[in-house]
Amino acid sequence: MKILVIFTGGTIGSSANNRVISPNEENTRLLLEMYKNEYGADTQFVTAQPYYTLSENNTGKTLSQLISFVCNKMNDDYSGIIVTHGTDTLQFSAAALSYALGSDCKPVMLISSNFVLTDNRANGLSNFSAAVDFIKGGYGKGVFVPYKNSDGAVYIHRASRLLPHSELSDDVFSIKNQYYGSYNGKNFIKNSDYTAGKDEVKPFGKALLSDFSSELMVIQPYVGFEYPKIHKNTKAVLIKTYHSGTICTDCREFFDFAAELKQKNIPCYICGAENRDIYESAKAYKEFGFTILPPSAFIAQFIKLWLSLETGIDFSIICNKSLGEDLL
Repeated sequence: MKILVIFTGGTIGSSANNRVISPNEENTRLLLEMYKNEYGADTQFVTAQPYYTLSENNTGKTLSQLISFVCNKMNDDYSGIIVTHGTDTLQFSAAALSYALGSDCKPVMLISSNFVLTDNRANGLSNFSAAVDFIKGGYGKGVFVPYKNSDGAVYIHRASRLLPHSELSDDVFSIKNQYYGSYNGKNFIKNSDYTAGKDEVKPFGKALLSDFSSELMVIQPYVGFEYPKIHKNTKAVLIKTYHSGTICTDCREFFDFAAELKQKNIPCYICGAENRDIYESAKAYKEFGFTILPPSAFIAQFIKLWLSLETGIDFSIICNKSLGEDLL
């Protein structure tokens, strides 16, 4: 069994000194040594390092580097690929690889750690060992994220379904608790409630992203927020709603904003609303021609839309079609 391990930095690849956590490339050896000491040496690991940084410093450039590097290795003689990554932007890279590769490729596992590996609270080794076992067991194709939560269980998440971390919490969850499976001790158990459709569109492959998503305007509402000015280079708007699928529409600023989008023929996508009874405030979506996205994770839809803009794909055509098992 031969597995490629790609190191990119993050907490799992860092050390703590005087209460400051910094990337430390020596930790690439530490993780593999810890695994060998705990689980034996029956697996051959080949290592690579396309870049090394704290994940909060990631941009479209590093996402492109990761996508390109992994895509170039997919046809090599590996049973699977493990990517070590920081937790802050884990969801973004997971979605990017999921859309680049789809759900019918050899397993690609993104792992991270809530603390540096030398901290006895760290879950990095547990996440790594779950990734290795998942690949060895042949439990699934596509891109996944193994992560040990504070309840002690290691969950296997489909990479396109991750929610952002809650404030001051290390735990990772899938949207609507639709995780792929979990480990009960050493045994993998598929989640019987997990449902997914096959890929309906072609994966993006080695798509290149600009450093920054300047053509995509993203809005996340809060009490008292102002609708932003529409920039001359804006090609699409993505709005994350409150949990009930609503945003503030009872103000002059919203109508001016929505009317300008309509006049300039700039598409606006709503993420977080479902096909159910709606609140009065949400009636404006139809009035202004907003597109309500199917139930899915916001970060994944952000990456999917960004990739579409950069590659010239009409997002309105693919937004309702599954890729990487992103849609519920």
